[in-house]
Amino acid sequence: MSVTLVTTVRAVDEHRARNLEYTLRWYTQMPDWELLVVEQDAAPSLDSSGWSPQVRHVFVPNPGPFNKSWGMNVGALLASHPLLYLCDADLLVPQSALETGTSLCRNRVVAVNPYGKLAELAQDETQALLETAGTPDFSDPRASRTRGKGEQLPYCGGAFFIRQSVFRQIGGFDERYLGWGGEDDALGIKLAAFTTDLGTVDRQTAVHLWHPRSPEQTFGSPFYTSNRERLQRLAQMSREDLLFLIDVERQLMGNPDKYLRAA
Repeated sequence: MSVTLVTTVRAVDEHRARNLEYTLRWYTQMPDWELLVVEQDAAPSLDSSGWSPQVRHVFVPNPGPFNKSWGMNVGALLASHPLLYLCDADLLVPQSALETGTSLCRNRVVAVNPYGKLAELAQDETQALLETAGTPDFSDPRASRTRGKGEQLPYCGGAFFIRQSVFRQIGGFDERYLGWGGEDDALGIKLAAFTTDLGTVDRQTAVHLWHPRSPEQTFGSPFYTSNRERLQRLAQMSREDLLFLIDVERQLMGNPDKYLRAA
């Protein structure tokens, strides 16, 4: 069971573009993986001509707000392999965790979170790592089980493995979450309602690369309040209602005309 890494990006500045290129180089150490980059914007801006042959670059026209859910769903449907590794374009996980996660998701469970702590690199640390093309310090003592304003790391946040068949069965990410916030937690709630056949490699640490982020791109986003309210309603649903929602979103994701523009 080979793996397709899926990430979705909008290269709004040079920092995110450089982070993406380093992240792709990091994951090319998994030689049998396909790396699928779904770029979404009004027009393509990424130059993928120098990328590894392992990398597949797909452009999805989206002049509106960045929609991680849309991009990830597109990538999942275009993936060549039955095991998905859905990953932010600036998150690094050690090779040992990738190998363990792949094995667990292939042989024992249907989804795996491959890390239990996250180390947030500062701007100068990220710049030094990218300039030297070195190896991240996965033993960083600052690594924590929370991020941002004390938020717990979501099971489906940052990076996680999931069988493509299961991702489709639960209807993928909810594309009503726009901008920043909520979509990772929402997927985790749906997944937990659908199955308990889940694994975690919680002793491993992931590293997050720095990039500029204005308040309008996080908690100050014009969509954050509606995202949060939608997530709160989801968290209060009964399991019966969650399974009904999953059935509806499965049909939406399976619409054969829905993603034609990503072909």
